[in-house]
Amino acid sequence: MARFVESLTPRLAAVLLLGLLLEEALFLGLSGVAAADAGWPRVVSTLAALAVLTWAVDWAVMRRIRRLNRDLREVADGHLHLTLSSRAQDEVGELTASINALVTTLRDNYDELRTNDELRRRLVANVSHELRTPLTSIQGYLETARSAGPGSPDLQTNIEICHRETKRLANLVQDLFQLSKLDTHQLEFHFETVSVVELADQIGLAFEQRMEEKEIEFVRSFPDDPLEVVGDGNRLGQVITNLLGNAAVFTRPGGRIELACERRGDQVVCSVSDNGIGIAAKDLPHIFDSFFHLEKSRTRNLGGTGLGLAICKAIMDAHGGELLVESREGEGTRFWFELAVARQPDDEPARGG
Repeated sequence: MARFVESLTPRLAAVLLLGLLLEEALFLGLSGVAAADAGWPRVVSTLAALAVLTWAVDWAVMRRIRRLNRDLREVADGHLHLTLSSRAQDEVGELTASINALVTTLRDNYDELRTNDELRRRLVANVSHELRTPLTSIQGYLETARSAGPGSPDLQTNIEICHRETKRLANLVQDLFQLSKLDTHQLEFHFETVSVVELADQIGLAFEQRMEEKEIEFVRSFPDDPLEVVGDGNRLGQVITNLLGNAAVFTRPGGRIELACERRGDQVVCSVSDNGIGIAAKDLPHIFDSFFHLEKSRTRNLGGTGLGLAICKAIMDAHGGELLVESREGEGTRFWFELAVARQPDDEPARGG
């Protein structure tokens, strides 16, 4: 009997014990009144106890199950934000908590699917727009060249424009392919100990001529410390190259760009600062979104696919680092990324012998 009671919910076990006690009390009471016939008091007391027990079981268990079933029907109808309530610490309460966890997972998955679907729709629209612009340009100049014939003085110009737009298409396709691999974690990274100072210095040297041609003062500020991190040198170089390229595009002739590296605590900070056109406050929250172009009406002809910063952000996320930005419109912009300093063998905690 004890094992049977322990297998029940506490509330139902209490109801059963109450029913047994009630049945025995009724039997003893009725037996005292009708001692001449000991048969019918037991029957009456048992029926009364069963009636009370049936009501108690319905109150303790069945009513809660019916309410749980009703709530589940609402969830099945699409009300995924419904939370099933149960304060009891018994099997029914545990069942309700498990169902709530399942509903929460379904709700999160549904929200993620809806978000991904919206991103997919937006991506398709953006890609279509980005592809249509150079394709329209190529088609127009090719038709002009065909109509004018091989002797046209503008033939070489038309060919050069078509070549430029074709390279733009190739860059867009390459960026899309890379961003897709980053989003699906399929892009391979080769992590090793990398000197951020050495990497930034090499990339800075490659930009010197471009800065001179645009009459931009280019300053490189590096410490003696190599500032080593664990990362993929090619991917980190891609981030620095993109940030410098953007700074060169949005800084006017006579402006200033600084590439700097420093250590702050256990973090390596690499920054690119300029005094260019800056970024409007309303655009800052979207700066790392795919296909986001600053001041679209004025800068679309400056080149770029609108995916560079999104790719840089994904690369830093894969490294466990951060890519940050601060800017004032008309005053300049500063991008920087932070990565943990690579631990040296001497940094390993000593082990007791």
